[in-house]
Amino acid sequence: MSGRQTLGRQRIPIRLIESQDDMYATFSKRRQGLYKKANELCTLCGVDIGIIIFSPTDIPYSFFSPTMESVMDRYRNPNVPQSEHSRMFEAISRARIQQCNMRLDSILDEKEGLKEREKVLDEIDRTREKGWWEEPIESLNKEQVKHWISWWSSLQEKIKRRMEELSNGAGSSSNLAHGLGLFLSSSSSLFLKGGGGGHANHGISS
Repeated sequence: MSGRQTLGRQRIPIRLIESQDDMYATFSKRRQGLYKKANELCTLCGVDIGIIIFSPTDIPYSFFSPTMESVMDRYRNPNVPQSEHSRMFEAISRARIQQCNMRLDSILDEKEGLKEREKVLDEIDRTREKGWWEEPIESLNKEQVKHWISWWSSLQEKIKRRMEELSNGAGSSSNLAHGLGLFLSSSSSLFLKGGGGGHANHGISS
């Protein structure tokens, strides 16, 4: 069975977006994309960069590397040498940016590793032989239903014994025993009425 057909990526006409909601969403997305490209340009080419943007609602946004002060000073006074303090502050800022980029690369590598691991686990789960207890109750045959009943009876006995042990205690233990009793009673009723549809994820067999 073929998957659902999609339109895929479509070229957006370069003209003013009439819908305000679409305009705000596009501005936010494109602004983040511009910041990303600016950061890549700084890292790959070792350049300083400054960006100032006013949103459709006149909210100012900016991106500067290494700092706004150093970029603006160089733009306003290109022929004036930097002071020792400015060079030191700029060097510290560059070092911090480099550390952040290295940390970001490490996080992205970890994310890709987790994605690959998740794919492998999904494939293992998809291809492995499933136990009968993982199938919907409606699909069980007669022998499997008997097995379920036997397992459930064994669990009930264990819970009853635990209830008796807790009842010999005091305070919160008695309350817990009462709660287990209510759970046991309601679960037994539900099971006997055939209300256990869905999947059972118990790996216990008798």
